[in-house]
Amino acid sequence: MKNKILILACAVLLAACAAQQPAPTATVQLIQSTSNIDELLAYNVQLRKMSPAELGRELARINTYPAGPATSVRRAMALSLTRDAIDLAKAEAQLWNVMADRSVEAEKLKPLVQLLVGHYSDLRRVADGAEKTSVQLKEAQRKVDQLNDKLEALKNIERTLPAGGK
Repeated sequence: MKNKILILACAVLLAACAAQQPAPTATVQLIQSTSNIDELLAYNVQLRKMSPAELGRELARINTYPAGPATSVRRAMALSLTRDAIDLAKAEAQLWNVMADRSVEAEKLKPLVQLLVGHYSDLRRVADGAEKTSVQLKEAQRKVDQLNDKLEALKNIERTLPAGGK
């Protein structure tokens, strides 16, 4: 009997506790907004078709745009196409600024920015390797020229030797 009363009392307490707390309601809002990634990709295609002079004018025009993540991505895209190692480093820095930005617009652009950062760092590695190879090639050519000069000097010495010395 005591057990039944104890069980009944526990059930009443549990019911009272459950009645006091409102049932948890979770509202999930899906925010649908378009990102301008497609627009930026189309812009990159346009940039690739530009001559160096047009690219310079486009960079000057981009610098007049209001600051923001999309503008930084545009500037980085334009800088990356100048074929200058310093501009490529600036482009990468622009993209890292977007990666550090916590705004809604920047968050939407981050997949594209991550792709571009990887691409630009690969470009920098290739450019550094090409520069290193170019320096090595110049050094090798200098050595070849020195050896050719020495060979010509030896040939001249040989020509001046008397015929009987052979």
